[in-house]
Amino acid sequence: MCGKNISFAENKNMKFAGEIYNGKEKVKNIIFDWGGVLTDLHFEATKKGFHQLGLSIFDESVPHDPHDTLFIPFETGKITPAEFRNRIRNLTSLTLKDTEIDAAWNAMLGDLPEERWHILEKLSDHYRIFLLSNTNAIHVPYYAGVLKQKYGTNGYDHLFEKTYFSYELGMRKPNEDIFQHVITDARLRPEETVFIDDFLENIETARKMGFGTIHLKAPLTLTDVFTD
Repeated sequence: MCGKNISFAENKNMKFAGEIYNGKEKVKNIIFDWGGVLTDLHFEATKKGFHQLGLSIFDESVPHDPHDTLFIPFETGKITPAEFRNRIRNLTSLTLKDTEIDAAWNAMLGDLPEERWHILEKLSDHYRIFLLSNTNAIHVPYYAGVLKQKYGTNGYDHLFEKTYFSYELGMRKPNEDIFQHVITDARLRPEETVFIDDFLENIETARKMGFGTIHLKAPLTLTDVFTD
């Protein structure tokens, strides 16, 4: 939904194009989604990886299907990594190693380019910034290792005031309860907060709850949204 650059003003307020954010309050807080916003996602890589393991049910829409009985429970912490892997094994009827399953599952997680990393570093000096992600207990520690290798940091927690992960909270987007949890826990006013996500259903919930929003849909990236 964003077709124009967003620029920083000297008073640390962020100026938005009218169709993106037209609230009267100054922007004080930014909430980022993770996959598809900060980190590139490659669902086809995981689909291919699972297919090679004998599992052909994976589709990029499955993790967001409310009727799903495999990915959604994992995203909301209702099953452990061990239980998730065992369910994969049961679906394939093969004796698969943990490392084989994890490699296929983590294959969807792409790069976090330096320009996006530097955007986060700059924003954290001037705004309260948060991470709100539907994710799981395999992806998070794996990607912390990826970032440590690339940027020398133990994950990205230092870039955010707080991170909110669905599997830790037992809630997930686009349900209102997870947004309300962030509002209450971080003591945010939605009208002073901008939420950035790549899935429209998440954006629609945030808008309904009074947030300013940016629907970050390819080919748009953060480097198109923020400029010095």
